[in-house]
Amino acid sequence: MATLMNVNNQAMPMGDNTGAAGDGQTGPKRHYKHIGELVDGGTKVVIMYRTVPNEPNNCLVVGPKFLPDIYHNALMKAIESEGGQQAEEFADFASRQNFPDGTNMLAFLHNENFIKKFKTKDIMVTYGNTPDGRILLNKLNEMIAKDKGVKVSDLAQKDTDASTAKATTKKADAKKTTAKK
Repeated sequence: MATLMNVNNQAMPMGDNTGAAGDGQTGPKRHYKHIGELVDGGTKVVIMYRTVPNEPNNCLVVGPKFLPDIYHNALMKAIESEGGQQAEEFADFASRQNFPDGTNMLAFLHNENFIKKFKTKDIMVTYGNTPDGRILLNKLNEMIAKDKGVKVSDLAQKDTDASTAKATTKKADAKKTTAKK
């Protein structure tokens, strides 16, 4: 029988803070934007939009644990990616991403009813292990609005007039081409 040898010269880290989440072979624990948990129950969520148009006290989130594994893993990789971390609102980045089966990430989450609306005061944004690394989303939104010099209601994504005009033009063009003479 062949002798087994340890090809990894480092000790395998064990415990709660190991692997991708702790100090060890993969490096220090990373904390990502767009991640939070429900205040009531602690269920992890991905914050798609921090505010909703005309509803500054609401946000849109996805509970990744309810997704099939293939979608869960792809969603988490998208959050951890450089583009996902640079996005001001994760949904904007997700709208440009596809799941491994080729479906658009944001469209799938929306069409399959995985995106849920919650009060911002019911979402705890987590960016650290200590109580100092946690803040309610409504408080975070207030801080962001103050830094930008706007109201919280101005943080919500708004439809642009150009996209509305483009859609209207397409409808008008369609009517012209389908009219019978």
